[in-house]
Amino acid sequence: MTGFLYRWHSLHDPSKWLLPTMYDKDDNKDLVLKRQQIDEKYCGGPCRFILPLFIMEQESKAQMHFRQLAFMSGLVNRTVVLPNVGGSRLGACLENDFEFYYSRSWAINNQEHFQHITMSDFKQWLLERHAIDRPATSQSMHIHVNLRGHAVEPENCFASQQLLNMNGLPERRLYLNETANPLRRLYYEDAVKDFFLGIYRDSDTGESVQDEITDKIEVLGVYYDRRFPFIHNPAAETPIPYSEQVISEADKIANTLSPYWAVHWRTERVEPASNLVECAHTLVDYFNTRAPLMSSLNNSSAESTTDNQQPTLFLLTDYPHVFDEQDVDDAIANNGTNPKMRPASASFSPHSLTIHHHLAMQYVYQHLQVHVTHLDEQNGSSSSSSPANWTVLPIGYDIARQDPGWLGILDKLLAMRADGFLAGAPGVCGRKSSFTNQIMNERLDHPRTNVIDYFDLPNSSQQQQ
Repeated sequence: MTGFLYRWHSLHDPSKWLLPTMYDKDDNKDLVLKRQQIDEKYCGGPCRFILPLFIMEQESKAQMHFRQLAFMSGLVNRTVVLPNVGGSRLGACLENDFEFYYSRSWAINNQEHFQHITMSDFKQWLLERHAIDRPATSQSMHIHVNLRGHAVEPENCFASQQLLNMNGLPERRLYLNETANPLRRLYYEDAVKDFFLGIYRDSDTGESVQDEITDKIEVLGVYYDRRFPFIHNPAAETPIPYSEQVISEADKIANTLSPYWAVHWRTERVEPASNLVECAHTLVDYFNTRAPLMSSLNNSSAESTTDNQQPTLFLLTDYPHVFDEQDVDDAIANNGTNPKMRPASASFSPHSLTIHHHLAMQYVYQHLQVHVTHLDEQNGSSSSSSPANWTVLPIGYDIARQDPGWLGILDKLLAMRADGFLAGAPGVCGRKSSFTNQIMNERLDHPRTNVIDYFDLPNSSQQQQ
């Protein structure tokens, strides 16, 4: 078991836990029957759930983490609740249901590995159990990166609504030292499995002991803060398919733009920021010289791209998508500062936008035709006047509900469908990103759209050629 630390947060001995309302000794026969009937209705027998309350990191990585929990639920004979989604996050108490981002077909197709229940059915089960005064028993389970602090975890909305009975059950925490080396994570699957089964190491004898209570707890509410996968099943590595609605919107826009190239340029925390301007020059040169030639060789665009014609540029970026050209000029004049310029990424502080960001993007849209997506306001109005070469593709409120996570998925799908794909070279013109990696991996699986490259500093690009 070298390489991980297993620690209980509270009482080590489950026999000391207080369990005033575990219903295995309920002497009210009528309520016992009603509880059994409710469980049969939703689970086919006694209900035992894993509820993902909070999953750290944003959509590309968060769905990877959820896949770990889903496949683990099958290993411990529990049903996973499909989490809600919103703002590029996954968690039980978010505002949109799972199918706003994803296709439920993924869970159905993997039912040989785990069983699932929708959030709406899970809520109805909770309500019906609450109505007979037998709310579901629940315990909070925290899986952490290491001992050095924890992420700020949201409130358990079901507990605050008194739909869960958590009386006498202390929170439990598992700490696993994080490592990018898969060989050092070989035992992590067993460690997490033991954690969910209530298997712990006796402090006196050192032997593994399984408590008799964990299996009776109906809902294990999980707060999950990890960075790398641990499930051995290769099926857990396959990304979850996105919803039909977002796929349909991506297909519609892709047909309108075609032929086009997608560029993912994440400018946040590029060091030094002065690189961005040189990277912009390289990107424009690429589109003027190499992209037309490569597009003409690509079967999907050979009939549509003529001699040295620039393909359409679709830009995925954390730079503001909607702005007045005058605002950029003012920001440049004020050494990068303009309160009207707000990045498209929630993690990108407006104060971190530098003059180099503005000069770089200004150079791009002065020399190339740029297309970006944008979430429409609920009333559909916008007062911004974008530069002539900067085309904003509005996504209606009725479709995306102004959710940046939904828009990020749409952009990702558009990049997967493009005739060519470029990204800022990691550590030089952009940041290493799981978002980029997912796009590249998908494109490699589809040879007709496998043109993939990076744009770099001018000297670096010349060296690569």
